[in-house]
Amino acid sequence: MRNREKWVADTLVELADTLAPALDPASYWLCVADRYTQLIDSSSVHLTTAVDPPVVVATDERLGELLAEEGPGADSQASRAPVVNVRLDEATSRWTRLAPAALSLGYRSAHAFPFSRREDLLGAVTILTTETEPLPETDLRIASALADVATIGMLNHRTIAGLTTTSRQLQGALSSRVIIEQAKGLLSARLEVSPEGAFRVLRRYARGHNMRIGDLSERLMSRRLTVADLISPGDDLTPAASPSAARRHFPARPTANS
Repeated sequence: MRNREKWVADTLVELADTLAPALDPASYWLCVADRYTQLIDSSSVHLTTAVDPPVVVATDERLGELLAEEGPGADSQASRAPVVNVRLDEATSRWTRLAPAALSLGYRSAHAFPFSRREDLLGAVTILTTETEPLPETDLRIASALADVATIGMLNHRTIAGLTTTSRQLQGALSSRVIIEQAKGLLSARLEVSPEGAFRVLRRYARGHNMRIGDLSERLMSRRLTVADLISPGDDLTPAASPSAARRHFPARPTANS
């Protein structure tokens, strides 16, 4: 790799840039797996995440089922520590199914790095190589740093996405509260009732028509419903305006026989 220092710097910045709420986690983890294939020559990368929804990225799918059950990735997640420079021909008793299968496909060494930070565990990346020589210490440090940055980046994204969702929910609740207060004010003025009496009118109509009070209030304020539409003779208004007073404001509509 030419200019490794620049590649490392650019990759770390790229993986750390996760503060956009619209970030697609699947595309992000695909990028992470691709950077490992660039870092370590003659390698196959199998990346799994333990988040919802789970993401699996594999450059060689022939070992996918075995790697999900055993191997360096499973071990690194269990220990929350890297598993590096394991020769597969010496691991046949450790990984009884994976090691022989990987050897038959030409792989000779296995490594794995967990996506772990404090109490959070997001998954792991497994790297199988066709070389028997141990990975250089520099490559191991870079691979570990990529896992750390990817973990921190996704935890930050999860926090930002959660805050964005909470903010939208609060804004929606505030907007709903404002429109309800406006509807209460309109009913209170038109019916000459207290705000509590106006709210009872809204609540009774909403319950009778299987509506949310916020939706009813929005329809009232946008004139898709009128105050008269909400009134029935049996409504429980405050003493300031009995049902008969309401009928004085909004006379009964003529029937077909009148």
